[in-house]
Amino acid sequence: MTMTAWRDAKRILCVRLDNMGDVLMTTPAMQALKDSDPSRHLTLLTSSGAAALASHLPMIDTLLTWDAPWVKGNGTGNRTASSVLPWAQRLQAARFDAAVIFTVYSQNPLPAALLCTMAGIPLRLAHCRENPYELLSDWVPETEPQSQVRHETQRQLDLVATVGAVASDTRLRFRVQPHDRRAVQRLLQRWQGEGEQEGA
Repeated sequence: MTMTAWRDAKRILCVRLDNMGDVLMTTPAMQALKDSDPSRHLTLLTSSGAAALASHLPMIDTLLTWDAPWVKGNGTGNRTASSVLPWAQRLQAARFDAAVIFTVYSQNPLPAALLCTMAGIPLRLAHCRENPYELLSDWVPETEPQSQVRHETQRQLDLVATVGAVASDTRLRFRVQPHDRRAVQRLLQRWQGEGEQEGA
């Protein structure tokens, strides 16, 4: 696909179906997608195990939670193949312009690419070892681990840079909410009180 099509994409699905740590390491790349056009609406499709991060990710507008059957996980949701078609229909109804499938090098992006193709998402980007043919509109050949192994954050930054989303800030993103600060303050005060009692 052309760079113009990616530049015009306003509704982007970020697919990161594995765990919380991997989602966190993908935050600079997702922020780069947002920064390249602040009017973009980013939806994160992730596992139930990683969903708790969503409220702490300032670049994410909408969260979708699904424990996909092709990803190892501890989720309690419907992890059968029968859940794929309903999810394709749900994604189709959302009318995404593009999908970026974030994976570690040992994961195969093609099941997620097929899901996005079934959902009619015209732009689909991922690293892939084998030729994805029509499943990806934008294919970045997988070179890991044979020629190099990048830090996971750099891997995802390199992926989105291929479609024009270049990061000006490569730091991880995690927004601490006011209620989180209050909870920690209460906990510290309680621990401080317990320490004073022990020393009395």
